[in-house]
This record gives sequence, structure tokens and C-alpha cells, in this order.
Amino acid sequence: DIAAQSVSYPVVANGITMSVAGTSCASPCSGGIFGLLNDARFSAGKTSLGFLNPMLYANAAALNDCTQGVQGGCSGVDGFPAVEGWDAVTGLGSPNYTALLEV
Repeated sequence: DIAAQSVSYPVVANGITMSVAGTSCASPCSGGIFGLLNDARFSAGKTSLGFLNPMLYANAAALNDCTQGVQGGCSGVDGFPAVEGWDAVTGLGSPNYTALLEV
């Protein structure tokens, strides 16, 4: 339902900085953003975000809509395109921490 940076992601392993890619980057990045949002909510006396999908779909403008690019398909065939609004490649878009703080 959402997207996150997952290409040329800098990590440090065994003291060596390297560039990696994939959901192993995007998932913890998104999880960290929502963890920080929950921390800010707790500090403000609010409840946790809980199950995210209802909140995300009700506040899609609080995400960065990804509108360019195409997911690679099989055998050289184009896959799904990124379009305005929800799409099969990036969902609603990437989390915008500042905008989601206001939700």
C-alpha cells in the first residue's frame, strides 16, 4: 500500500559502508518512520496509529505520490506504470513524516 526508497541505500556492515537495494531497505525505513510517528503521538498524549491502512487511505495526501516509472515485467514486457493516485507499483506513495505528524 506504500513505497519507500530501496535503491542505492547506504548501510554500514562490519565497519564498511556499502550500497544495497530491495525490500530489506524499504521495509525498515518505513517501519522506522511509523515508529517515530507513534513516539511523537505518545509524547503528545495521543494513541498509537494502530492498523495503518484505514489511516493511510483516509489521508492519502499525507504521502508523497510517486507518478513516474514502470515496474519491470516478464520477458521484456512493461509491467505496471506509476500513475497519479494509487497504483500497483507504489500504492499510495512514500510516507511524508512531516505531513503524517498532522494526522
